[in-house]
Amino acid sequence: MNIEESFLKYFGCAPLGVYRAPARINLIGEHLDYNGGTVLPAAISLYISAAVSIRDDSKIKVYSLNTNNGFEVDLEEIKKDSKYEWANYVFGVFYILLRDGYKIPKGLNILISSEIPLGSGLSSSAALLVLITHLTSEIFKLGLLPIDVVKVAKKVENDYLGLKSGIMDQASIALAKENCCLLLNCDKLEYKHIPLDLGDYTFVVLKTNVPRSLVSSKYNERVEECQKGLSVLKKHFDINNLCEIEVSKLDKIRELISDDVIYSRVKHVITEQNRVYEFTKALEKKDISKLGELLNESHLSLKEDYEVSGRYLDAIQEAALNAGAIGARMTGAGFGGCAIALIKKDFFNEFKERVLSDYYNKTGLHADVVEVNITSGPELLRKR
Repeated sequence: MNIEESFLKYFGCAPLGVYRAPARINLIGEHLDYNGGTVLPAAISLYISAAVSIRDDSKIKVYSLNTNNGFEVDLEEIKKDSKYEWANYVFGVFYILLRDGYKIPKGLNILISSEIPLGSGLSSSAALLVLITHLTSEIFKLGLLPIDVVKVAKKVENDYLGLKSGIMDQASIALAKENCCLLLNCDKLEYKHIPLDLGDYTFVVLKTNVPRSLVSSKYNERVEECQKGLSVLKKHFDINNLCEIEVSKLDKIRELISDDVIYSRVKHVITEQNRVYEFTKALEKKDISKLGELLNESHLSLKEDYEVSGRYLDAIQEAALNAGAIGARMTGAGFGGCAIALIKKDFFNEFKERVLSDYYNKTGLHADVVEVNITSGPELLRKR
């Protein structure tokens, strides 16, 4: 049964249209978005889709084929409530739009189906936020530009859901362009598309199948640790954020920050920012070896300095390298989820078999290795 048939079964009418938004990977630049840094994500061909119709009343009614449950709320009565579970992400979009003065004259029926694994580090939640914001703007002609969609989605996470997230995930999805990654300055919201032409090589997604919660205390803890480091360094450097500091200043910073943990967090941010710039240069030169080296360095920093990888991400990264990857690293917030690996295209089947075997022997869990394409942002897939 396709999504239109499921919509008819659940809501008793045909949908007005079907929209979709992609997942994303971050090639490099992890945990830099909330530190005002420049990152390098790309949207990938795993999608969350929504069939939608306009209601005659002011209710938002949502149903997920993945969780097999649904919720409804009146537009005039929206507030965050744990009883709404995943639907808080949907309702939060309408809350922010209404709060910011946009007119939503009618309610909607929305049926959601996702092939993006939850808690995977591929930004299923950001994809949902971008999708709902985009389709609402299109249906009610709100006139939101892609950058406006990004801002609304971020406000939902920050103001409605209480998550101290940056803007990378929303931007990497809403601003995505086919066969390009996005060089995004998260502080100034300046960006440009970088062609991703790897010749005989490609990125693949490695799913640990260990979910993680983005709203975990560890995530917010890292944000706070970086803020502590920034408050110390602002007394000695003319900076607005940690990513403005050059790698050459690390020795000086070691003298200024006595707390070993805070120093390690700051060290990761500064070195990771440098890796983004080096990675971009390597892409332009098509220097595959350098790309692999930087991926591995990034993972090591996330493991040792930022401490967000964990047993399963480390195991699958190591399995990828053992299987012949040029480089591999965790992607996303960490604490479980996914990694990416750079491999030769014609090596995929052998690589997949080796990774699955190695990872299972290390963890007792079955991983997934997925081929993906670099794709564009949210779109209307079908219209009645």
